[in-house]
Amino acid sequence: MSSQLFSGIAVLSCVVLFLILLLRRFRQPYFTAYIIAGVLLGPKLLNVIHDPAVAVELGEIGIVLLMFSIGAEIDLHHLGRNFYKPFAIVLVQILMSFLCMYALGVYLDWSASRIMLMSFIISLSSSAIVFQYLEKSGEIRSSLGIITCGVLLMQDILVVPMILALNFISGSNASFFELIKVCAGGILILLFLRAAIKKKILKIPMRREIIADHDLQVFIGFCICFGMAWVSSWFGLSPAFGAFAAGIVIGQDKATRWLEKSLIPLRVFFMAFFFLAIGLQLDLHFFAANAGTIIIVAVSVLLISSLINSLLFRLTGSSWRDSIYAGGLLSQIGEFSFVLLTLAASLGLVEDYIYQITLAVITSTMLLSSIWLTIIRRLIYTLPPVVKS
Repeated sequence: MSSQLFSGIAVLSCVVLFLILLLRRFRQPYFTAYIIAGVLLGPKLLNVIHDPAVAVELGEIGIVLLMFSIGAEIDLHHLGRNFYKPFAIVLVQILMSFLCMYALGVYLDWSASRIMLMSFIISLSSSAIVFQYLEKSGEIRSSLGIITCGVLLMQDILVVPMILALNFISGSNASFFELIKVCAGGILILLFLRAAIKKKILKIPMRREIIADHDLQVFIGFCICFGMAWVSSWFGLSPAFGAFAAGIVIGQDKATRWLEKSLIPLRVFFMAFFFLAIGLQLDLHFFAANAGTIIIVAVSVLLISSLINSLLFRLTGSSWRDSIYAGGLLSQIGEFSFVLLTLAASLGLVEDYIYQITLAVITSTMLLSSIWLTIIRRLIYTLPPVVKS
């Protein structure tokens, strides 16, 4: 057993390293290498990794650590003053997504449940991809970065009612107690964040001793990050949302910035598993047989999503240049769409063909997002494109 584990990790590491070095020559982001590695090492090809579910669970840890790190970088005062902008953008995004899917669903004779599911899926962007782009380009604290992060945060919050809606339409109704827990949890965390805006509500003792002790830094970071993630999960909310809130509180005190930095290597490692899990579940033979349809749909999603988001950012006061750039950033379908699709499959809301075609489109928009964003940046900026993610 241990021999298989070590050989699997060794092969995985070598394949990912080779792909990263290869794709860097073509100025492609790292998550592309992780997805391709998942496809190559999955049960459909080399069969090095037999159980995608393990990679999915490890990937969820990466999402939690990423949201914690991003929360530590957010200027909460600025976000609080401009809260209405991302909130309005997300509401209109969901409405426009529903109208588009309703028109398509009527034409293709889809069921109401499928129309709703697809509306949810295309309305969500990838926090993991966008946050990393903003971090690498140094734009995460810019006005555009703050609003874009706010949009992603609102989307992540709305994943919870989306999950409840899918359970409801499948006949697996959530209990009244569960609904109360979700509402109470959301209110408590928002009050927690409100208190963080007004004053520092967390002061870690023994700062001098901790700064000099890396082991303590890591486990204090774990306690705060995963503690809040667990609280959020217990209330029925996304664990990533709780980790984001914890990161915001940490970020209010400059003396605690070492917590976020101590977790960077772990974040990189586990985030790789998230994208790896997407590649593991992609059926390459199915993709090849339906490549034309998948690429057309994926490119259409990127174009339409870019257009809608650009117009919404423009209507909320951003310049045309920033609006078009933000539209490109938010154009891909996100990781929580993957979560919703998996849930819908388990609830029997989608058959295997729709599951595979949707998974392939989600993956394709992620892989094409770096090329699409590079095109947009070259059109609207004179700056070189982002080369890492």
